[in-house]
Amino acid sequence: MNPERRILDAPLLGLLAMLYFAQGLPSGLLGKALPPLLRQQGISLSTIGFTALLALPWTMKFLWAPFLDRFWTRRRWLLTLNLIMFILMILLASRDFGPWVSQLFPFLMILLFLMNITAATQDIATDGLAVSRLAPHMRGLGNSVQVIGYKVGMIFGGGLLLWLVARFGWQLSYTALAFLIIPILLPVWFMREPETLVRSEPNHAPWQGWQGYIGLFKDFLSRERMGWWLLTVATFKAGDSLASRMIGPLLLDHGLSLSDIGLLTGVVGATAGLAGALLGGLFLLRLGHCKALLIFGALQAAGFIGYLCIAGGVYDIRTLYAVVCMEQFADGLSTVALFTSMMDVCRKQSPGTDYTLQAAFQVTVSGFAALAGGLFTQRFGYQAIFAAGAMLTIFALVPVVMYFRNAGPSSSSGK
Repeated sequence: MNPERRILDAPLLGLLAMLYFAQGLPSGLLGKALPPLLRQQGISLSTIGFTALLALPWTMKFLWAPFLDRFWTRRRWLLTLNLIMFILMILLASRDFGPWVSQLFPFLMILLFLMNITAATQDIATDGLAVSRLAPHMRGLGNSVQVIGYKVGMIFGGGLLLWLVARFGWQLSYTALAFLIIPILLPVWFMREPETLVRSEPNHAPWQGWQGYIGLFKDFLSRERMGWWLLTVATFKAGDSLASRMIGPLLLDHGLSLSDIGLLTGVVGATAGLAGALLGGLFLLRLGHCKALLIFGALQAAGFIGYLCIAGGVYDIRTLYAVVCMEQFADGLSTVALFTSMMDVCRKQSPGTDYTLQAAFQVTVSGFAALAGGLFTQRFGYQAIFAAGAMLTIFALVPVVMYFRNAGPSSSSGK
């Protein structure tokens, strides 16, 4: 057995779950809690849409990913970055949310931007750890753990945060959230890089100088069928990004309170998303990558058709809960399928760089879609944005078919 596989699966999966949980905390704030919080302070939908620019580090992180593969150890990176995240979260909790918006709005945006830089860089190190340590047959389960950990973090940083803010205020609630980072530092502190790994195979990407840096990306992008695959990566979640940021404002404008929205989307809906993420890894083993991407993508589109009906006036509590749970369940399924497929095209010597390049490309397109979502909704309304999200999700299934049509049996089966 490869020396790096001797690490016990359970401790590794537990460590990955905690690290992805830490990334989900700021992402939950940006994606779930921030839109209704800003809306409550009177911020326009178009401005809320523009807050998607705060996720720019996630689109650019491939630029510094080779340095994390090449220098230091993943343990050092993870310790440093999680400590920085704790400090930034404490700073954000230092004053109430109202004054941040009314008096220090530019500084609020800068602070959130720095949190995203830290989380995006931590993601590079964590993805590199996952790709290098997980055996191929464990990657489906590993990505289930990844998505579950991330979504639990988003529950705490999004829906649960809204519920807490409504009852205890911003400062106390976000301070409590920040201290959740501290226990995550402990398993990272005791993490050790296997010495046998350093002696038996390259532990760092072997690039030197500017040409070597550029060559890392050129070699990856020149691989067979990479054009269709990158188009799949870029578009598969774009419809979700276009429409999902408007779910909170839609429910708020329909009369739901912040605590109701937090409970519905951030707790009940997110729990359905966790179930989808858990089952996604299991279904992937049976369906293979191609069928899983097609089926799960179609279910994601169906979820947005449900929101289209809600925006059109089909509005009762049972329908609302059914739509939220269905869309979040499909999101968990589709995310696991996409992330696992992305892992399988990574090279052994540069897993952080290869995975990050794909993830950055996906987030770039999704970021532009999220940015357009607020403007589109401001101009055409809620029904139009959810119809567009459903259509874009269906369109994204075309490059999936084209990529796997020219692939060998092992690719389509996920082996």
